[in-house]
Amino acid sequence: MATQQQRSETTRAQLLKAFRASFLKKGLEATTTHDVLLSIGLSKGAMYHHFRSKTDIAQAIYEAESHGAIERSMQKVAHLSSPLERLKGACLSWMEEVQTPDISRILFDIGPSALGMQKARAIEDSVSLVLMERELEAAIAVGEIGEGDVKLIAALLNALVAEAALYSLRTGKETVPSLRKSIDALFVAFKK
Repeated sequence: MATQQQRSETTRAQLLKAFRASFLKKGLEATTTHDVLLSIGLSKGAMYHHFRSKTDIAQAIYEAESHGAIERSMQKVAHLSSPLERLKGACLSWMEEVQTPDISRILFDIGPSALGMQKARAIEDSVSLVLMERELEAAIAVGEIGEGDVKLIAALLNALVAEAALYSLRTGKETVPSLRKSIDALFVAFKK
């Protein structure tokens, strides 16, 4: 028999899955709490036990997608021994992740619409910048790049990757080759 905690986790997951599907199908504004709850047979009380609002649900979905894309990107390059190559590879891998239509829609449309650009960016940065800074510090420690302002370099790299993703989504053009060259050029500037 399932414990209360297991039932609670199942309900939360069910809510997130149903709202995610509705956001992707209908959009943020057209998704109604009433319709989603009706479709999965849950009450408003069940929802309010986990989330205060549709915006809170959108935030949970955004956080899961954002962190998931970053984690999958880092896993793909975990085998590389060079911190700099791991960092470059993770950036390029993340670009591949966000080419998936559902992921890009949540990260670049639904999340920012629900949360505002500033909050969405803070959520994204809470994971991506920390990982970038960690790899940059490791690259400095092993002499792959010279000393520098790690926070600034991470911010520049993060902005470069985000802008390449947005440009690709907006124009439909392939940006990975240009992004790879741009990342390499950035690190040439910081070589010892």
